[in-house]
Amino acid sequence: MPPYTIAEGVVRGNVYFDGGHGYTGENPYIQYFDLPPGEVKYARLYVPVWNYDSGDSIRLIINSQEHSIKPEPDYVSAWGTALYCFNASTLIHEGLNEVSVMSENPGGGPYGITLAAVSENRSLSPVRFWINEGNYALSYTNKKDSVASTFKGTSPGKNASLHTLLVAGTEGEKDELYFDSEKIGSDVGRSSQGKYFDLYSVSVSPKSTESTLRFERGDEGYLHPCVAVLVSEPESESEFLKIHKQKTAKGGEVPYPVIIVCLLACTAVFLRFRKRKV
Repeated sequence: MPPYTIAEGVVRGNVYFDGGHGYTGENPYIQYFDLPPGEVKYARLYVPVWNYDSGDSIRLIINSQEHSIKPEPDYVSAWGTALYCFNASTLIHEGLNEVSVMSENPGGGPYGITLAAVSENRSLSPVRFWINEGNYALSYTNKKDSVASTFKGTSPGKNASLHTLLVAGTEGEKDELYFDSEKIGSDVGRSSQGKYFDLYSVSVSPKSTESTLRFERGDEGYLHPCVAVLVSEPESESEFLKIHKQKTAKGGEVPYPVIIVCLLACTAVFLRFRKRKV
């Protein structure tokens, strides 16, 4: 699932995006978030995990209150890399928040915990925001070298900031990041916040009313773009919050080597059956 817009709007206040701290194998996995003053209008928690398999689950606790037990992730891509998403709008508040994940995942666990939160603060100026989420496997084995994510309704020439979450990146294996065809990052996936976990922020300026963010695998063996948040000056001060329907992956292309193996296997069975008949 390429990252797509799950929430967008205009708020007089701020947009918070933070997380950490890389794959450690610890269980429970605990992360703290210190939100600025304001009333939380929307909060989305992201838990990417390594080595997911059918039957695994995670238990989420926010500020000592149990949120839910989730038996299946929201987005699964190749090699057991999965992303769990939680609406936490009613449990996250300004100031310090503790988020804990208990994982039923033998041999695996969270890469990190990330929070995207939109808060209203009437003393601040309005901001326009987009929150994109997904989970797309870029790798040399499936020959997937890039993936794009779009933001509709951007304002050309306005000052903006872009924030991304990637997992499975390795330092020294240089990937590249482009915004409206302009290169804005190199070796973004380098385990900067912890093992195989990266948050990256950069200033950008949209060039049209539909901006495109493109992740290029480059030298990376594996890279999973999961979340992209764009925050910009608005064209209008009219406030709104729009939550889009969550998409469901419908299955991707079957890799060419897998097709070849299947054809060879079918041919072998056919020849064996024919030989027996003769």
